[in-house]
Amino acid sequence: PQGYPVMTPVDGFIAERLSEHGVSFSPLADRRTLCRRVSFDLTGLPPTVEEVNAFVNDASPDAYLKFLNHLLASPQFGVRWGRHWLDVAGFAESNGEGAEDTLRGHAWRYRDYVIDAFNTNKPVDDFIREQLAGDEMLESEIDIENERHVELLTATGFLRMGPDPTQRRNELADRNQVVTDAVRVISSAIVGLTVHCAQC
Repeated sequence: PQGYPVMTPVDGFIAERLSEHGVSFSPLADRRTLCRRVSFDLTGLPPTVEEVNAFVNDASPDAYLKFLNHLLASPQFGVRWGRHWLDVAGFAESNGEGAEDTLRGHAWRYRDYVIDAFNTNKPVDDFIREQLAGDEMLESEIDIENERHVELLTATGFLRMGPDPTQRRNELADRNQVVTDAVRVISSAIVGLTVHCAQC
């Protein structure tokens, strides 16, 4: 489309498809609008008045990059994006037993592990490995005073996020269901496939 700066190959691809249909890009967002959009996207929160003013009045060529880095360094970044993983993992602060539901008193530890992983930019392979086998990664006997030991053990909370009726009644059928739910969460979250049909 006329007048739109094609800055990347993706822009060119989109521009070509739009022009085939006689459609053009929307106008470029002004700085105030851009500031709000990126803040909502990265943190889920509107920018403060001070953040907006600082960005709008920053004439340096790397103003946008500085603002992005400011948002990425915010603790709210991990809260916003960690929530997506927590949804995939089936995070719940209770065992999921309807009217007889019981609370998981330490579920918040796993939630905080996920948020911290996003905020510290933990490599995804470490993130996955710790959740699947954090207890096996301990290089010595468990030491609850060792922060790394606590982190690795907390990460394995991923394996316990499904509904867990065994906390109320520990029958064979309940134990089988817990294992089935754990396998379902692991396969859908990490492999991108469901193996629910293999249960029978």
